[in-house]
Amino acid sequence: MTDSAGNTLHEKGWYPDPSGAPGLRWWDGAQWTEHQHDPSLEVYGVTPPLVAGSGTRVNNALLWTIVLLPILSLLAMSQFDMTTYLMNTLSTDAPMIDATYTLIQILSFGIYVASILLAFFDRRRLSRLGLARPFHWAWTFLYSGIYVIGRSVIVRRRVGGTLTAVWVWVAIVLLGVIVSATKISTAMNMYIPAVMDTIPS
Repeated sequence: MTDSAGNTLHEKGWYPDPSGAPGLRWWDGAQWTEHQHDPSLEVYGVTPPLVAGSGTRVNNALLWTIVLLPILSLLAMSQFDMTTYLMNTLSTDAPMIDATYTLIQILSFGIYVASILLAFFDRRRLSRLGLARPFHWAWTFLYSGIYVIGRSVIVRRRVGGTLTAVWVWVAIVLLGVIVSATKISTAMNMYIPAVMDTIPS
């Protein structure tokens, strides 16, 4: 297959229309399709033509890794002794830097960076599948959940599918909130009386 300039094309994607007409035409990897795209129409509120068909498998390992990564933070938090951590702040003999807390912070940052990279590759994969203008990966800089939800909603509107990934992510986050709240509550029940004991009467 060649384009209008005689260049050989192999990978599917948007290429100059071989008929010489203005705009681009979609090459599906084997043949030219009827899908055409005029870049001049890329203005706010105008969506390029859909190429990926209904039923296209879009919930891949990249998305599921983003969804499941918070489990690592949940497991780390469940093992963290917050009561001891808070009580140590009242002791002058305790180390100024808690190793476990530091490791949890490093893990959280690693999950953050990994989520951004996974979202980048996931969006690129969706584009290669023919999904026009998928949800942008850069939203992951704010929070991975924004990408999971936005990406899932847009994909569902365009090619169908379920929001299972969103609900699994929500369940993991809620579980994390419950674990954290329980640990904080337990720790504060011991910490506050200890602080009160240090205040001269």
